[in-house]
Amino acid sequence: MNPIDSHLLFLLNHEWTHPVLDRLLGTLSCTPFWVPFFIVWGLWLIWKFRSRGFACVVVCAFSVLINEAVISSPLKKLTHRARPHQAQEGVRRVDLAPATPKLLASFQPLIISFSAPPNPLDQYKRSFPSSHTLNATTLGLVFALFLRSPAWLLLPLLMAWSRVYTGAHWPSDVTASILMGLLSNALILLGAERLWRSRIAARYPELHTMHPTLFFPNPPLPTNIAQAPRDA
Repeated sequence: MNPIDSHLLFLLNHEWTHPVLDRLLGTLSCTPFWVPFFIVWGLWLIWKFRSRGFACVVVCAFSVLINEAVISSPLKKLTHRARPHQAQEGVRRVDLAPATPKLLASFQPLIISFSAPPNPLDQYKRSFPSSHTLNATTLGLVFALFLRSPAWLLLPLLMAWSRVYTGAHWPSDVTASILMGLLSNALILLGAERLWRSRIAARYPELHTMHPTLFFPNPPLPTNIAQAPRDA
């Protein structure tokens, strides 16, 4: 067991805790809670930005599928790494109360428990990588570029913190997941941008004229070229 991993886990999961953080990070870490918000957010993007918004939603969905099918699921099976609460006793676990829909769990007490001694017969070991962190990296990077707002880059950091805080992942799991997410999503976004600039320009020139880019702005012209007088 990596001593740095164990020490950081102990700090984030045992020492640096607070009831307010329990509620905030426990909620952030619960995907079913956020599904209705994802749907509303996607519909708003489509309503607000029309074709570009729809393309952004499609890219997000495609990236999440790639995260799960190509990165997360194969690596979990390959590494077979135990989660913190499977590997050591006394890991603090923070979960929302069982409720349907999950939004109702906001009005119920949290479930806070401590892990039992490791069970050598436990075969469901899927700690690396963190799918939550990979997907949060996708959303953070996509929306930071699409909305031109770097504040969205805080999302993967907050999600990574929540996954360690709630005892679901090791610090090294979430750190590697952010790095993998940045690399894989950068490639996907570059591909999406290239398709937008080529296919959309060819098939829908009016749309392309209104919105020449999807995620990355066009590089500015050099000053001497931009200000040069036209030939007579």
